[in-house]
Amino acid sequence: MSDQQERSRDEVVFTRTERSRDEVVLTVDGPLLDETADEFQRQFAGLQAGGWAIVTLDFSKVKSISSQCLGKIVFLKKKLEESGRKLRVRGCDPDLYALFTSIRFDRIIDISP
Repeated sequence: MSDQQERSRDEVVFTRTERSRDEVVLTVDGPLLDETADEFQRQFAGLQAGGWAIVTLDFSKVKSISSQCLGKIVFLKKKLEESGRKLRVRGCDPDLYALFTSIRFDRIIDISP
């Protein structure tokens, strides 16, 4: 396994861990706000460029997310699906998971607490 960690200006830490040749996990530590959306998208570029069949976003340390970042997740999912790959979100905080289900985001993205 290899880890790559980057800290954004807004104190969000992104750690990429390759679990296997087929799966990579991006762990996000901190709020995903409009101020961090550009860095979040830069992280996606690296995930898209890799050949992993499964891209997992670990949101166990995310307490809030902006609508702009939700849009970035939908964009990544679409790009991955175009190349036959999957996106999933795991480890959601109970309040964040409740938000996702209330806006029916769980019908678009594979999400579990």
